Amino acid sequence: MTRDNETPFDEQSEVDRLRAENALLRAEKDLLLKAAIGFATDAGVFQRRSREPEAR
Repeated sequence: MTRDNETPFDEQSEVDRLRAENALLRAEKDLLLKAAIGFATDAGVFQRRSREPEAR
């Protein structure tokens, strides 16, 4: 499905550009997630669970 002013090459180059952008965005998301986990760990957000059930 192409528009009058669009050739298959244009479509393929757009797909290639979007795939590259998608890969970059995924890499950035992974990096930010790792940084957030690092900051949360340093701040003590994650605590070890004891083997004993918590007393209520």
